[in-house]
Parts: sequence; structure tokens; C-alpha cells
Amino acid sequence: MDQKKILLVEDDQFLRTLYTDLLKAENFIVEEAVDGEEAYNKIKTCGWDLILLDVVLPKMDGLQVINKLRTESPETVKQKIVLLTNLDKSSLEKEVGQMGYQYLIKSDLNPEQFVNKIKELLK
Repeated sequence: MDQKKILLVEDDQFLRTLYTDLLKAENFIVEEAVDGEEAYNKIKTCGWDLILLDVVLPKMDGLQVINKLRTESPETVKQKIVLLTNLDKSSLEKEVGQMGYQYLIKSDLNPEQFVNKIKELLK
């Protein structure tokens, strides 16, 4: 079975390390980005099985990244993008739902739940 490639975009060092370690332990190939600009450039290269995109990021937030991709590189937004957030669910639900994306609330998931959710998303 092919290893799945995941782009993890998270500016919080602790969470980035935790998520990367958890995913690599499950045999996923993980690449990281720490801000919206870096994420935008890496997403444009395509080839990701899953993109985990934090909403609150330096330089450009996750929603700005998606909007910029839609405008400048529409084929790239066809990749599977899931937003990560700790923001209030109601404020995000409408906007993200209208865009057609799923999201995960980081504080609601323990490490095992996080990994199981990612596996589910990659089925």
C-alpha cells in the first residue's frame, strides 16, 4: 500500500511536533509548514493525500490561503483540505461549510482520536 502524504500546517510548535510524531508513527509521510505563505507555496506543488490547515496562522490565515489558491491555482483546491482550529465552532461552521471543507477542533481531540480521524479522512 502506498504511503499517504500529509501536509501539516500548524504554527504552534508543540502541536506541530505532536501531530507529526503521531502521524509518522502510523507510517504517513508528513511535511510541515509553519505559516500561511509557506503553506500556500507547498499546497501549490500538489500531490498531497491530505492537507491539515490551521485556521489561525501568521502571514496569511488558513481561509486566506484557500481563497488565494481558488483564485490563482484552482486545481490545487481539489486536494483534500481539512481545517484545524480551536476557534468557536459556530463562527467557523458557516464559512467553512459554505466553502465545502471539513474542520477538526484541536482541543476536542485527544491524540488517539486525532489519528483515528485522519485515518478515516484518508479512506
